[in-house]
Amino acid sequence: MAVARFQIYRSAPAGVTWRFLSANNRSLGQAVGSFPSVDACALAVARLRESLAGSTPAVARDTQLWSWRLRLGAADVAVSSRKYHRRVQAQHACRSFLELVVEAPVATAEHF
Repeated sequence: MAVARFQIYRSAPAGVTWRFLSANNRSLGQAVGSFPSVDACALAVARLRESLAGSTPAVARDTQLWSWRLRLGAADVAVSSRKYHRRVQAQHACRSFLELVVEAPVATAEHF
């Protein structure tokens, strides 16, 4: 049975990054930037999980489409992987991300 999970992968030439996939393999969110190594990326995922209670979700409109961001202090730590036609869709996707990331496993892409 498929489950929601983090996927760490190489994002050439930027380094290593993560994305969060739903149980049906749809990308719900992703890291704002990249990391120098798999270990640094995995540490960022762990910190994200630990800091969820202190994070601030924000939904914003860019031209005609909506997206969400998760802020920790003054920095964005996660963003939506796609844009939405309706604000309520972006809000729902952000809530789903927040609910699922707490216990989701972390998978590393095989091609490092």
